[in-house]
Order: sequence, then structure tokens, then C-alpha cells
Amino acid sequence: MTNPRVIAIDWSGRSGADQRRALWLAEVVGGELVRLEGGRTRAERIELLIAEADRDPNLIIGFDFAFSLPAWYLHQRQHTPHQLWTLLADEALTPTMRRLGLARWMNSPELPFWTTGEAHARLRPEQMFRRTEHDVRMPGTQPKSVFQLVGAGQVGRGSLYGMQALHRLTGAGFRIWPFDPPALPLVVEIFPRVLTGPVRKNSPSERERYLGPVPMPRELRRLAANSEDAFDAAISAVVMAARVEELQALPEEPGYTTEGKIWAPRDPIALGTAGRLPSGGYGELGTVVARVIRETAARGESATAQADEVLDMLNRRGLLGGRSRPAGRLGARREGFEPPTDRSVGWCSTSTQCARVPFALLRSGVESS
Repeated sequence: MTNPRVIAIDWSGRSGADQRRALWLAEVVGGELVRLEGGRTRAERIELLIAEADRDPNLIIGFDFAFSLPAWYLHQRQHTPHQLWTLLADEALTPTMRRLGLARWMNSPELPFWTTGEAHARLRPEQMFRRTEHDVRMPGTQPKSVFQLVGAGQVGRGSLYGMQALHRLTGAGFRIWPFDPPALPLVVEIFPRVLTGPVRKNSPSERERYLGPVPMPRELRRLAANSEDAFDAAISAVVMAARVEELQALPEEPGYTTEGKIWAPRDPIALGTAGRLPSGGYGELGTVVARVIRETAARGESATAQADEVLDMLNRRGLLGGRSRPAGRLGARREGFEPPTDRSVGWCSTSTQCARVPFALLRSGVESS
């Protein structure tokens, strides 16, 4: 059997005619990018995908929106993910949504969805994210909460519209991983930043530079360089196709069947550098530091405790530039490594805040080694 066709959709929650500009589809067949197109609405795009699967079900599709909500929300309301998708397709997740319709409801939603700082402040940090979003969080990859329906980079609106689309696709015979046992035609959740690795996507020149070594037809390369949305779709499809064997052998994931799981290749590739990414996109050390910070934050430790944990790890690896690591808490402060305060950017004061690599700390302790 030949490898499945791979399609990646750069999704959008935009309304009206803006959908046609923001939604892009990229298709790879036999390892080659053969299609990159915009110009359709969400509904038109879904009908196209159903027609594609009817023509040839040997198909894997990646969408870049959240496939579900945090587990606490579903458990509290006794909804399964499939029931959630049905309620959203009926625009009836809440009584107010039933009265207003989804589009109007998203402008003034009930908690835990929010469009104002006041409403956001009423959510506890541990309520905001799904487990899979914590899994992929690292320097340069910072998922937004699906409950956020306003602001730059928000994914909530697109995700709610996307869950309506999952209801339609399920009815047409698609399997949605990991909620259904994997089989073709298959739909998976993707996060383009995980697949592209580090790149300044808002810079046309950087997109063009990144695309230079990526094999694709010249006209499709031009389209991908001209638009962030087209770029995300194209690179996502190429990376998925490069790891199609992994996608064909996806395991069942019982721990993720409520909230969903973002697919990520086991061994990421950096297409834009014509080679492999260092682990985590920032090198092995950066990945390990980020993991230490996430783990200490998850235990509710302060920024100072996080700094101590990082320094302990650096010392064990012999990366403190020949300086010995003093024993005891607050050793970082005594030894001249001044950790940021709990409220400064780059450290975690709760388990849900971003775990960024403390580059100033790494410079002061590592560059001399």
C-alpha cells in the first residue's frame, strides 16, 4: 500500500471574508508538496476534505486548533469530547449560546471562556490548559488557553469553530486521534510552531530564508513565503509527510482521550536549516533546563527554588565554569547568580506559566566552560 496523502490545514477563527485569506491547505503526495491554496471558508474547506476522503480514503489530515477542552470542564458538565463537538455544532454548549448563536456568544461568553482581564483573573492557573499544551511548552513554543477568545494569537475562537468541524468529519467517517482508534482517513491535532522549530514567521525575509533548502516547486515556495498562514500549512504538511510512518503507527493514548493530544514527531527535523533540530529546538541543555523549570513550577516552587534546581543540574553536568556549587537553598543568590523575582518574565511562579530557558543564567554559568 502506498503512503497516505498528507494534508495540513492552517485554520482560523476569523469571520466573514477574512476566512478566505487566513485558511490555507497544503498537500503532500509521494513526499512532494503538490498543492498550497487559500480562498475557501471553513465550511467549504471541510466539504472539500470530505470529498477528498470519498475519492481516496488513504489520507491523513492535520489541523492547528485545540480538539477539546481541559478535562475539568468536561467532567464538571459530564460531557464526552464527542458530545462537546455535537453541542458546539448545534451552537448549544450553554443556554446563552443556544439563544445567541456561537458567533455572538463568543463576544460575551460565560466563564471559563473570557474576553476581558477581569474574567481571565477569575480562572485558577491550573484550569487554563490541557495536559498536551504543557507537554509541548518550551522556549519559543507557548500555547494559548482555549478559553481565551480575544487578543493576538488567541486560539479559542478557531478551536470552537474547529470542534464543530470535527463533528462534521466524524459523521463523514473520519477517525479523530486520540479520541478514536487510529485508522484512515485520520485527523490529528498539530501545532505548527512544534513542526517548524525556531523561525521568525512574521518576517517575510526570514520565511524566505527558511524555505530556501526545503524542496518544493518554485511557485508554491513563493506562496509560502508571502503569507504566515501559507507558510505554516506548507511546512506542517512537509514535516508530517516526512514522518508519515509515525502517523500510520499512532498508538492509542488512553491518557489523552478526554483532552486530546498534539501530535509531534519523535525526532523533529529543522527543514529550514537542511538538517536536524537540536533536542527541543534550543539544544539539549536548553531542553533540560526548561524541563527542570516546568517540574519545579509544577510543585509550586518559587523562582529562587527553580534557580537552585537549575544550578544543581548545571553543576552535576560540570557546566558552572569551574565554580563549585554551594550547598543549601538560595545558593544561587550567594554565589552571584541572581535569579529573577517570581514575577519576572522567564521563570514560573505557577505550574501553568511558561517555562523559558533562563538565558542570562546560562550565560553567566556556562559560557566560561
